[in-house]
Amino acid sequence: MKEKLLWALARRHVWSNANSTVVRMVSILSIAGIAIGVAALVILQAFMGGFTMAIAQGLTSMNPPLHIYVPGGGYMNDFDLGVVQSIASEIPGITGVEGVLEKPAVVSGAAGTVSGAMVRGGSSEGLTIGMDLARKLDVKAGDEIRIASTAGVEVSGMGRVLVDTIVTLTVDSVGDFGIEEYNSSLVLLPLGTARDIFKAHGELTSLGAYVETGVDPVEAAGLLDSALNEEYTGGGWPVYMSCIPYLAFHGNLFKALGLERTAMTLVLALITVVALLNLSSALTMIAMEHRRDIGVLRAMGLSPSGVFRISVLRGFLLGGSGAFTGLIFSWVSIFAVNRYFPIKLDGTVYWIDVLPGVFSVTTALFVTLSTILVCFVVSLFPAFSALSHSPSEALRYE
Repeated sequence: MKEKLLWALARRHVWSNANSTVVRMVSILSIAGIAIGVAALVILQAFMGGFTMAIAQGLTSMNPPLHIYVPGGGYMNDFDLGVVQSIASEIPGITGVEGVLEKPAVVSGAAGTVSGAMVRGGSSEGLTIGMDLARKLDVKAGDEIRIASTAGVEVSGMGRVLVDTIVTLTVDSVGDFGIEEYNSSLVLLPLGTARDIFKAHGELTSLGAYVETGVDPVEAAGLLDSALNEEYTGGGWPVYMSCIPYLAFHGNLFKALGLERTAMTLVLALITVVALLNLSSALTMIAMEHRRDIGVLRAMGLSPSGVFRISVLRGFLLGGSGAFTGLIFSWVSIFAVNRYFPIKLDGTVYWIDVLPGVFSVTTALFVTLSTILVCFVVSLFPAFSALSHSPSEALRYE
């Protein structure tokens, strides 16, 4: 019962019609400032996290999670593929290993359309090209394209470039690979077809390994890399292989995004700091407005701890109102942007065409609860100040 009374008194002090216009205005501004600060932080984390996640998903969707290669750019063969498959089968979490042959080529489609492309031979059952490349070549599923390999290029005595490996293939599908770089240049086809184009029978440029859902690629890559090192280096082979997570090739990109995210978080956190200063002012002014009420309550037997708790509850009411308002506003904003007002990006610069917002419940609650906790700390000074006034002074001068 006593707790309900304290909450009722705190609500009455905060929302009382007896408060002056200045106090009400400062209280509203403090709530609005905290709401804006929380919303800004949650929205920032949603769109920065969504941007990073979209790039990571685009990269991993078109590449195996684990990349196995010969340091220095050497070639592998089918025998190496068999050895790696045997080693990987003994490592928990790795589901399979495939060979990859990837080289640049020149692709032509409709009359007068030519483009450079990256041809990748792997486990693909048909020929798939990126949607932007298909648009550039003016082709669609069912049309024919010609692929010219640079492996068969010769220069005649007259200085003319002769290409003797030109293969005509039918496009089975046009795909959206998620990243503009892949959409504008990637051609997927079966490994055997790629070997015929590049005259690379038995050759592989790399191997790709897949892992089960929920398995950490970094941990799996470390285990496979150690096993490969022991097999090839310790076994006396003339070459050796290494395994790394594919996203490690873009480690600097993700580090830069993380640094940018941290810097922007610190800058936007200053909004909340200003709002908290305003909250302290609002709590101090509310305490001054209701100094006489507190004096009467003290004279009627309210303990100093009760006065302290009422002051702290005022901070919770103001800070909590602002924090949860900001939380709801951020969720509505992210939903509206994703559904009705998508943010368009230049795919040639940012790799993706639309900036997605991913509302993380964990992050949002962390920001909200942290803000409320800081509001509690801010309310301590006005609460201690309220204890410094005796009931007689409050009743004498108010």
